[in-house]
Amino acid sequence: MDDSNNIFTSREHTLKDTKRINYHNDYLTNLLAAIKEDSCNVKGYFVWSLIDNWEWAAGFSSRFGLYYVDYKDNLKRYPKDSVNWFKNFLEFA
Repeated sequence: MDDSNNIFTSREHTLKDTKRINYHNDYLTNLLAAIKEDSCNVKGYFVWSLIDNWEWAAGFSSRFGLYYVDYKDNLKRYPKDSVNWFKNFLEFA
């Protein structure tokens, strides 16, 4: 089972977040289609929502977002593969 959001998953595995990349790629592809085909008036897109109840309910038992936070090393942050995907996406957007 590929669960990179699980707190017990290794950092190396968590940094390879292909499911997150695929999710955002598919979502943004469909969002673009809605803009072009249905003239939807989209003003912005947020990768992660501050008010997402799932994250608040999970606390530190799940890892969300584009960066891995190492709770045992002074909250050091490591970019996941999705960070590079978004950087490339934004360069060509």
